[in-house]
Amino acid sequence: MRDLVAIATREARLAWAGGGGAAGPAAFFLSALTLAPLAMGADPQFLSQAGPGIMAFLALLSVLQSAERLHGEDLSDGTLDLYALAPSGLVAISLAKTLGHGFATLWPLPFIGILGGIMFGVPVMAALLLGLGLLAALPGLVMIAGFTGALGAGIKRAGFLIALIAAPLMVPILVFAAGTGRAALDNNPDQAFATVMVTAALSLGSLALFPFAMAAALRARIS
Repeated sequence: MRDLVAIATREARLAWAGGGGAAGPAAFFLSALTLAPLAMGADPQFLSQAGPGIMAFLALLSVLQSAERLHGEDLSDGTLDLYALAPSGLVAISLAKTLGHGFATLWPLPFIGILGGIMFGVPVMAALLLGLGLLAALPGLVMIAGFTGALGAGIKRAGFLIALIAAPLMVPILVFAAGTGRAALDNNPDQAFATVMVTAALSLGSLALFPFAMAAALRARIS
């Protein structure tokens, strides 16, 4: 267990030291939120209705930003070979590595989602529920990004391939995450909390399944 904590901590430190930590995804999310009304128009009612879906889509793009380099550097410098020989097992190491990197870089997204919802005219309670939905979705999104990053490890300019594979896998989680805000807009708090629970369940399922898929993909890359 101590080894897994050390790996997660290492990934968090590397994310801050080499990639600016949470600055990149947060800046992208904020910039896209600011520019979205320029393309969609400034009608307040339309923006408030479209707000939850926009937040979910921008969260998807933000998560994919760091997926390409999540495993690529470890593959090139031999660290991945050492992980494969470690007694903790590549499945557990993949889980710890991905969660450490993901939460170090993506923790601002729920807060930005709340702010963005309010900017788009979503009522405060609906915006808070939307942020809660994004928070529940993060573990699942991180694991999917880690899996697709493992598939693309060592491939030059794998960003498009990663996005092509990851987007369909992330959509079901984000549909329910955005549904929390939509349900709150419809004055249906029971449905909003139900969609949060479904989102959390999908994330837990991803935490249970994708480490095995990630480890298999990484073994294929180092074999």
